[in-house]
Amino acid sequence: MRLIGKTLFYYKIMKIQKLTFSFLIFIFANGFSQQLTLKNCIEKAQQNNSVVKLAEQSLETRTQLQKSNKNNNLPKVDFLGGYNYLGEPIRINMAQVKDGIVEGTASQSANSANAIYQQITGNQLPQGVQNIIYQTSKDIISAVYPNYNPAIAKQSYFLAGVAVRQPIYLGGKLKASQKLSDQQVESGKANVETTKNLTAYNVALQYIQIMYLNSMIEKQQNSVASLSKNEEYAQNLLKAEIIPPYQKQWADVAKKQGETNLKNLLLEKDNALLALKDLIGIPLNETIDITEKLSENTQLPAFSAGENNADLKLLQSKKTEAETGLSIAKSASKPNIFAIGNVQFLRKDLPLITPPWLVGVEMQWTLFDPERKSRNLASESLVKEADLLIEQKQKSVNLATKIAENKLLSFKEQSETLDASRKQTYTTSDMVRKRMENSMSSVKDVNDALQFQYEAEKLYYTSVVAYQTALATYFYITGNPENITQYIP
Repeated sequence: MRLIGKTLFYYKIMKIQKLTFSFLIFIFANGFSQQLTLKNCIEKAQQNNSVVKLAEQSLETRTQLQKSNKNNNLPKVDFLGGYNYLGEPIRINMAQVKDGIVEGTASQSANSANAIYQQITGNQLPQGVQNIIYQTSKDIISAVYPNYNPAIAKQSYFLAGVAVRQPIYLGGKLKASQKLSDQQVESGKANVETTKNLTAYNVALQYIQIMYLNSMIEKQQNSVASLSKNEEYAQNLLKAEIIPPYQKQWADVAKKQGETNLKNLLLEKDNALLALKDLIGIPLNETIDITEKLSENTQLPAFSAGENNADLKLLQSKKTEAETGLSIAKSASKPNIFAIGNVQFLRKDLPLITPPWLVGVEMQWTLFDPERKSRNLASESLVKEADLLIEQKQKSVNLATKIAENKLLSFKEQSETLDASRKQTYTTSDMVRKRMENSMSSVKDVNDALQFQYEAEKLYYTSVVAYQTALATYFYITGNPENITQYIP
């Protein structure tokens, strides 16, 4: 009994090891591939797609500019400092003022002498004496008057101080500038939304293509299996000398063509997966797999208008930007008023003595600007252009929405018709096979029936692809591309 127990124990250990080994082989054979749904793909694309990242970076830049513009109404404080070296010291040109000084001093001397004499005697000093005093003073002053230009300051000096400039009234420029920054952020958000919607739409189209290839691969695999059975049956009939060799060759060729078509479909899927990886922003060497097949459900959505179209929202945001730009252009004709202040704390060597500080109010008003009218007209033209673009886009969205609705109705009816046709081919293929087994049809008849069945399948799934593509397009036009995930697993 112990021997039997040990034997069963070792048998279970070996069985567990065998299962573990098989599981590891399965994992390595499948390469740890990720199974992604359409919703997963859209989420990854909206996070990793390079175009989306560029739009988000542009929004970040606009946001930072918006923050900086909020500080435009704060005072601007500058430190002003420098070293100045004059070509030569500042001097007084004594020659230019010589005549005035000499004449004035001589006249003052004569007048002073006359005033003193008048106070003592009560009479005017004789004119002759006044003339002598005047001439004597003039001669003396002329003789001692300097014949050079004296310097009144150093040749070099340092200067440092703080200047403050506070906007008081800028004619609405600050408010308009802030509004423009805010609107540019809104435009950036609209651009991000537009980019994400377009990325989601492209991912949906690529995912639908892969689902179509999955469905066709499955049908082609079934077709190859049927052709292989037909080829084996033909081989048996040939051995029994019931059919000629050329009929066996027909079966061989049909099987070979089916296998080639299957390889081509698998390669097409590989290429489609590469394109999807690029869209969702993952490395091309990363292993992913999508096993979903085309849904045969052609349920129509609840139709709605396209007011949420992302491109339309972006144009409306651009129009608001243009209107704000017009306000800024018009405000340029209004004056600017600033409060100013200046404090100098390093000034002892200045060539001229100036006050250490000052405060005041400064006004700047451009009275003539030849380009102002042109700028205003250009801004008004931009607003009108935005209106026309919005009107044009609204019409195109309405038209595209209606066309998409009609296509959905058409493809739905077409898919239902082709679905009935392909199901009929199943019955035909079974009947032809049974007739061949009863020697009432040839191997080629079976091959032709299987090929006809495959072509009917292809037509049906092509119509389903067209329907789901139209559905994805409809949701993209109406501004809700993610809604496609409600109809595709």
